[in-house]
This record gives sequence, structure tokens and C-alpha cells, in this order.
Amino acid sequence: MSFKEFAKLFGIYAVLVVLGTLLYIVSFRTPLFGGMDVFFYRGIAIIIFWGAVIAAAMALLKRFKQFKELITVRDILLLFAGFCCVHVVIFTHLPVTAERSISVFMLGYMADNADKSFTEDDIEQYFVDRYVGDYGAFEKRFHEQLVTGTIEEAGDGRYRITEGGKKLMKLYDAVADWYCIDKKLIHSSQP
Repeated sequence: MSFKEFAKLFGIYAVLVVLGTLLYIVSFRTPLFGGMDVFFYRGIAIIIFWGAVIAAAMALLKRFKQFKELITVRDILLLFAGFCCVHVVIFTHLPVTAERSISVFMLGYMADNADKSFTEDDIEQYFVDRYVGDYGAFEKRFHEQLVTGTIEEAGDGRYRITEGGKKLMKLYDAVADWYCIDKKLIHSSQP
């Protein structure tokens, strides 16, 4: 491949990735996959959707004479996989963290009151009152588990874990082993 061909192919990748990224970000302001109650799953669906769209756009470009020899099936697959992989990493580290993180909430509170200092107890009490109480953090996560099918109603206002939930916890147990995560964060029976 000549430098000129490389530059042309790189330009195609760059344009499609930038366009896909902009459309992906704007999609959160649209009803695209809006029926999904879980922010994380909606984000993943949007990433895959736009990854497929830009891969399809590259496949269409391949049909034109000037791109027929330049673009290969490998390029189309690479564009899709690369777009999805990069955006899943960005999505889980930035928007998902902003939407769920206790640390981000705590830092946001302190930043909004930067002229003050707080005790650890002050911050913990604000977290419990606002994040858990006023903003319904527990209720939101509980609803997500119902929607995803990891828990189910057992009757009389009671709930139980499903077989899918048990399998998910086995996975997290293995992940905790692999990455040396303190198991008290995933098992109530741990000290």
C-alpha cells in the first residue's frame, strides 16, 4: 500500500469515526433505544448501532470504483470492532461513572461548596440523605435488577434472586478472585 493509499484509507476511517462519535453522543438526546430503562444497556446498544452504521457506510464506499481495491472486508470489520471497543471503554469510564459513582457525587458536592471544609461524617451524612434518600439511588438500582431479570417478585412484596442472578454472582465471584477484589463488596457473608 502506498502512502497516498494509506492516507486516503486513514481519512475514510477518521471521517467515519468522527461522524459516528458525534451521532452516538447526540443519540442520548433522542428517543433512540429510549425504551431501555438501564442507562448502561442503552449506551451499549447505541454504540453497537452506530458502529454498524459506520461499518455499513464503509461497505457502501467499497462499491465505488475508486475505493473498490482500497477498502477490504478486514477494514469494515476493523472499523466496527475498533469503534465499539473504544467507545465502550470511554462510555463505561466517563458517562457510566458520572451516572453511578459515589466518588463523583462526593467530589461534586465538595466542588459545589469549595469555600467550605467538611468532616468525613458530614460528607457521609450528605451522601445518605441526598444520594440514597432524595435521589433514590437504592430504588434505581433495585428497579434495574428487576428489569434485567436478576431478581423477581416472589409475592407479598418480597423478591428473590433468579437463576440468571445466581449465574451473574458466580461470574462476579470469579472476577473478584481474578482481580483480587475484596469479596465483602459482593458477598454479605464476608467479614
